[in-house]
Amino acid sequence: MNTRQKNNKILNRILSMYFSKELVYREQLLVWIIADVIKIVGLCFVWVASSKLSDSVSQSYVVSYYLLIMLVSKLTTDYTLEFGVRDIIYGRFSNLLIKPYNYLIEYLGTNIGGNILRFLIFLPGFILGVYFAQKYNLWIVDFNPYNIFLGIIAIIIGFLISFILGNTVSLIAIYIKEMDSIRTFYYNVASLLSGEFLPIVFLPMWGAFVLHLFPFRYTLSFPVEVIIGNINDYEIRLGFMISIIWLFVLFFSYKTVYSLSKKKYEAEGI
Repeated sequence: MNTRQKNNKILNRILSMYFSKELVYREQLLVWIIADVIKIVGLCFVWVASSKLSDSVSQSYVVSYYLLIMLVSKLTTDYTLEFGVRDIIYGRFSNLLIKPYNYLIEYLGTNIGGNILRFLIFLPGFILGVYFAQKYNLWIVDFNPYNIFLGIIAIIIGFLISFILGNTVSLIAIYIKEMDSIRTFYYNVASLLSGEFLPIVFLPMWGAFVLHLFPFRYTLSFPVEVIIGNINDYEIRLGFMISIIWLFVLFFSYKTVYSLSKKKYEAEGI
């Protein structure tokens, strides 16, 4: 068995264990559904109202954008800051370091499992939302196969960017034990710059240009813009180029931070 096959087997086992564990607590599934409904209704209400004051953004774009934002976010979110930080603080990180495979595989499996589960839970609500949006002429996406294909690639890149960012920030717990404020700050910055709280179309040209330079846009807003089809081929090529550059930059940054942090780690909590 080669390394790739071995890693795939480990990843599949981790996914199976994750689903077995999460499905025991079915009550939390209902909480996730309620939270999603409240979030999407709140964001749509705010930005639909804002679109009435703007001649350049339609209400149908806002509704379509946020339905897709909620769906895509289920596939690109990273949860390492939740469990990775706890592993470091309570000493469980040591057990991961001595396993015969890279600990990122375990974290990757947990994240993929979490995203698949949340995606499946939200999917019926998304379909229902699209139905009502179409009924009231508020849906502008035609699900063009070409845009869907590019959107899927953008989603994969977006998830990898989120995953590497989450693992890099988690390593701060080796130096700073009180991570709540840092975690909250990171989530707020990511939500703002990714286009979740503030759609890029509402920004002035200079503001949109700044957001295009940060990696957060490519974890959420960019895949949605590609699927909707409101950006041209040049902007799509540029977006993919910037996101791939960020992917490599963040990966090598993670490797550097990890190499330095591992020497500092003292396995507290054991």
